[in-house]
Amino acid sequence: MMSENTGMVHHMRFMSQDCELTLKEGLDELYAGASEVAAVSVRKGKAFRDHDLTHVIFGCDTSLNGEILLNPWVLFGTTITRSELKDYAADPDVKRLNAEGIDLLGGRLRGYALFIVYYLPLYAWIWVRHVRCMTLKWPHSSVTEEMLNTPLGELRRQFGIRLYCS
Repeated sequence: MMSENTGMVHHMRFMSQDCELTLKEGLDELYAGASEVAAVSVRKGKAFRDHDLTHVIFGCDTSLNGEILLNPWVLFGTTITRSELKDYAADPDVKRLNAEGIDLLGGRLRGYALFIVYYLPLYAWIWVRHVRCMTLKWPHSSVTEEMLNTPLGELRRQFGIRLYCS
């Protein structure tokens, strides 16, 4: 879910590689910085919270750029299933936000051109230099209470996650 300040990058503590916050504290920080994201996640439930946890573990904010940069991590660095992806993409709020994102990129044609020229090569770079180096895939929909209480730096070392700093 994108935050209202879609063009602004918010540097939060969870966006630092060796962050000492726990995963839960990182999620709390994300929600404190994006109250509309928190409200939607509370209303929508587990699938949205799982998505928000990926923002935290992979160090991406909820700006438009943060959402876009999260894609290669989620698609290739987690255990998310096609069914989960399909259900999430079919949600009316996600569809609305995707449409708003396309508008913010300058419309469908400009958005597709940006995707092909800029984001597709960036996805490949993130995959080659970051996602492919992971030692374990992030358990997208099966994060445990123990994981929530573990410092982010420790989880990132355990999974071999090296953040991409945009």
